[in-house]
This record gives sequence, structure tokens and C-alpha cells, in this order.
Amino acid sequence: MGISLVPGILKPDYTWPAPRLMRVQTTTPPVPNVPSKTSRRFWAMIHWALYKFSKWYSSWFGLYLDGSIIQLPFGLIMKWTDRTSVEEYIAMQMARAAGIPVPRALSCGEHVVPENAPNRRISILMTRLPGVEMMNSDDPLEIEDEEPWVFELRDCVTSMRQWEPPSENVICSPIGTALRSTRVPDHIMGPFQDHESFYRHLFAPASSHGFQSAEEYEKTLSIAKRLQDRPYRVKFTHGDFKAHNILVDHDGHLAGFLDWESGGWYPEYWEFTTAMRFGMDSWWYQLADWMGGHEYREELASDKALNNLTVDSYIAF
Repeated sequence: MGISLVPGILKPDYTWPAPRLMRVQTTTPPVPNVPSKTSRRFWAMIHWALYKFSKWYSSWFGLYLDGSIIQLPFGLIMKWTDRTSVEEYIAMQMARAAGIPVPRALSCGEHVVPENAPNRRISILMTRLPGVEMMNSDDPLEIEDEEPWVFELRDCVTSMRQWEPPSENVICSPIGTALRSTRVPDHIMGPFQDHESFYRHLFAPASSHGFQSAEEYEKTLSIAKRLQDRPYRVKFTHGDFKAHNILVDHDGHLAGFLDWESGGWYPEYWEFTTAMRFGMDSWWYQLADWMGGHEYREELASDKALNNLTVDSYIAF
């Protein structure tokens, strides 16, 4: 049978409709139960079979076989990377339950991998959403001319930041475990029972390497340490608030908010300083600034200074 005669639901461009964005919940959604290890091991066997099937499926449709984002029929994809985690699976379910357009997480698998193999331990089977991935640019932000998705995304972020944390001091994943972030050594940190231990961890790898003088290093360290000068509330945070994680449909509405691997409870500035650390004055920088980042410009300067002090410790990972 020719590909043109294949039912649409079997094709790799088939998508399930995006959850209709109505009103995003401002109260904390319930934290789903973590699937048992027995359940995760069972689903790992199913996921492995789907991965093997995807090799044939991708070849048939002429697709590049991506071992991280695995294409499947019936509007499904499987995410299987060294950063995928049970915590991401839970964060996705919480966000979707609150009304944010997130793929439906169907199952979570836990694989047994050899010690010498990449740490691709967790896989998540989820629905594929429609829409086009956003890209950053050097264009100016003209908010009155922007499409509806910009305002819908702001509503998602604003609502999510009103959720009540399990503790006003604890910095952790949705289930109280470690957080995953590309901004720290080994890309994993915590959990932290207070802000002091959080900052001790962030500043531990600070190094004068790369600075022209001791004075320049001390000045940068002083700017970074301003983060410790005031208390910050803990907010639920996506953790990788970047343009490439946003899908927009053909009508200009928000169709998807993707990649919740860094999701969890962080200090209130973390969402915006993560989005604005690079690409100064770019379109995405301006958008994040408009959504609330303007409140944290001093924290942004400190965050960038901290990055200069510690980047050697995680850039190689």
C-alpha cells in the first residue's frame, strides 16, 4: 500500500488536538501518584518494543531516526533522553491538569541500562501536539501586533506562579526530589530545604578561571552574591522557558508548552532570568521581560555574573 493511501492517523504528522485553552487554574493542581517501579519496568518493555518498531516506521516514511524523540503512529511520540525523568512525567500531568496545553503523558518507563551506556533510564510516551515551534529573532517586540498565543502564554505563566508550594523555603521537584537544570554541574541539584543550601550549591564551583584579574573576579562575585541579599518566594517554574518549547497553531493560538524536564519549585526570579540570560534585547528577551521579567532585572545581572563564575563546571556536560 502506498504511503498516500495510509490513513492519516498512522502518519507521523498526525496530531491530537491541543487542549483548548480556557482559564488556567491558579490553585495548585494535585500532585499525581508516582508510578510504582513495577509499573515503570513493565512500561519500559513496551517502550523498548515501540522504539524497535519506530526504526521500521521511520524508514518507511523516510524520517530521520531520532533516538531521543521517537516518532510513532496514532499521534504519539516517545521522549527518551538522558534528562527525561519521573519528575518530568509528574510536572507534565500537573501542568495539563491546570489547563496548560501540554502533551498528555500516557506512560513512564524505567529501563535497565549498562553501566557503560548513556544514562537513558526513563522514557515517556505522550501525545503529539499540533503547531509550529517558535524561534527567537532580533526583531523588536510590538505587543499590540502580536498573535493571541503571546497573551495565552502569559496567562499560563502568571497562573502557574500563583500555585502554593509545599513549603515556602524548599526548592525541589514536584515530588520533593532533585531538580534537573542545564545550568548546574551534572545538570542535577537538590532538593534543598532552604535558600541558604541552594546558594551554597550554586556558588560552590565558582572559579577565577577566565578572569583577567583578581579585581575583576571579586567584582563579578560581589554582583552574583546580591542574590542572597533579599528573600524570594518559591514559585512553580517551567525551568527552560525558551522559544523552542512553544508551539503555535495556524490561527495564532498557543498549541503547546513543551519540555518540562526542569519543572519544579524555584526562587521566583528563576523562570525569567533563565529566559533572559542570553540574547540580550532579542525578541524573546523582550517577551519574557514584558511577561514579568522586568521585575527581576537586578537578579538577571546577578544571575549572569554567577554564570560567568561557574560556567566551567557544567559547560562540558
